[in-house]
Amino acid sequence: KQWYQRRVRGEARFFVEEIQNKRKWSEVEQMKESTEILDRHCNTSLPSAVKNADSHLQRLDSTVLELTKLCDLILPDSIEPDPEETALPGKPQPGEDTEWDTFMDGIEAEKRQIDQLFEQEIEQFKIYLERHKQS
Repeated sequence: KQWYQRRVRGEARFFVEEIQNKRKWSEVEQMKESTEILDRHCNTSLPSAVKNADSHLQRLDSTVLELTKLCDLILPDSIEPDPEETALPGKPQPGEDTEWDTFMDGIEAEKRQIDQLFEQEIEQFKIYLERHKQS
C-alpha cells in the first residue's frame, strides 16, 4: 500500500513540475513576443502616428483661426436685435392673407384629386384580382 502511495505521489509531482516548466517557457515566449510587438509599435507606428496627428492638428488649428477671423468680420461683436424686426406677427385671420389662402386651397384640391385617383386605382386592382381568381 505504501509503495503505491509513493509511486502516485512521485508521478503527481513529476506531472505538476512538467506542466509548470512547460507553462513557464510558454509564458516566457509570450512575454518575448509581446515585448517585440511593443517595441515595433513604439519605434515605428507611434512616431508616425504622432507626426501625422501633429500636422493635421496644426492645419486644423490654423483653419479654425482663419474661420474665426472671417466670422468676426461678418458679425459684429455684440448683436442687439431690433425689437420691431423680431416681433412675430399675429396669426392671420381667414381672408387676410389671400396668397396663403389661395395656396392652401390649391393644396387641398390636389390632395382631394390624389385621394380620388388612389381610390380608383384600388378599385381597379380589386376588380383585376377578382377576374384572375376566377380564371
